[in-house]
Amino acid sequence: MSDLLTWSPIHLGRWFGTTVKVHISLIIFVASLLITAPFEPTKGTISSKLEESIAWVALFLLALAIHEAVHALVARRLDCEQEDVHLWPLGNLVGPSTPPRGASYMLVVIAGPFTSGAVALVVAALLGFGWDAQFAWNPLARDADVGAPWIAGQGKAEAMSAPWLLGWFGYVNYLIFLANLLPALPFDGGRLFRWCLANSSVGTTRDSMVAPWTARATAAVLFLIGAARLLFGQRWDGLTIIMLAVLIELFVRSEARVLEDGGYFDDGLFGYDFSEGYTSLESGAAKVRPYRESALKRWRRRRSDQRRQRRIMQEVAEERRMDEILDKIHREGRSSLTDEENRFLVRVSARFRNRQNTQD
Repeated sequence: MSDLLTWSPIHLGRWFGTTVKVHISLIIFVASLLITAPFEPTKGTISSKLEESIAWVALFLLALAIHEAVHALVARRLDCEQEDVHLWPLGNLVGPSTPPRGASYMLVVIAGPFTSGAVALVVAALLGFGWDAQFAWNPLARDADVGAPWIAGQGKAEAMSAPWLLGWFGYVNYLIFLANLLPALPFDGGRLFRWCLANSSVGTTRDSMVAPWTARATAAVLFLIGAARLLFGQRWDGLTIIMLAVLIELFVRSEARVLEDGGYFDDGLFGYDFSEGYTSLESGAAKVRPYRESALKRWRRRRSDQRRQRRIMQEVAEERRMDEILDKIHREGRSSLTDEENRFLVRVSARFRNRQNTQD
């Protein structure tokens, strides 16, 4: 409970060999939907509003379960070690870590968004062929029943009807797909982006600031979109998008703390690389990554070292020049100095006196 980013009080057992837990944010999200359902400013009785909310929550949880089950199934088929799943409203609330370098990890990551997107496309086709209905493709639409499909010539599908249920199921999968394309943790797109960095010449997330800068840029764009939604009257949508931006920023800071506290293990879980199976245990002992400064701290330290080096070189040159001037005074007297030499003598002598007074 001390760390809300990883607090998952409900355990759902193991799915295809992967431990699945329910994060506190998913519990709060579902509870808030059911509690506020009777007070929604829409037509219908309290019981009908509650019935629609329960149906929506069931469709949402089903879409979420399919998304994460596919992750776990692909990880099992590829014999890829899968970290614990913390279910939250948009998938798995995965924390910062060093991604394995094998291609298996990449396939596991993209399996979830691919499935969610494929389900949305299949639902859109079924709606079109079965009911001549149009899928709700605009995630920022201002409609009252935004996920319900448009029936040709009749407006939105009637609540709790077959096209309404199917349309909302496809729309929820569509939202999960879009959200997990974001190149920032805790989304699948952030995991895939870090895997690409780890397998490219750009460098891993622990050695560069590409991933944190990209995540913060994503958070800034989301914040601006959320603020615009608030200004145009979409209060809940705007707040939700702003909260996503804040969450991304929290994960960026969490990643920075992990690096400052000593970083990650070099090769994955407990120092071993499981991307090529368990035979990697025989290749050698685990290599624990030593403490590494963040990229920002390394940049600041290099700047400080460069300034210190320039100051030392300047002091050496001034001391050499001072010796030459003093030698000239000893040979020819003070009157032989030029105006520039006099100014230099006064300036450097005053600096030396100030330095001695500070040391005393």
